[in-house]
Amino acid sequence: MCYQKSVQLLENLLEAVPHEPNERGHTAMDDFEHFCANTGCTEELIGRQAFAWVKLGFIDAKTTASC
Repeated sequence: MCYQKSVQLLENLLEAVPHEPNERGHTAMDDFEHFCANTGCTEELIGRQAFAWVKLGFIDAKTTASC
């Protein structure tokens, strides 16, 4: 496993998770891009590693069932 490698974890998640639209017609990636547009969260601003962790957490939360 690659727990300390956010970029690799994100790539693995994106490969494993279906990119199906939700009830509003948006995928988790669409929602993440909207989140970034509204918050100003960019890879250039926070860095590649931090951006990958934010994206990983967001996509994971949007695509997995709540406990």
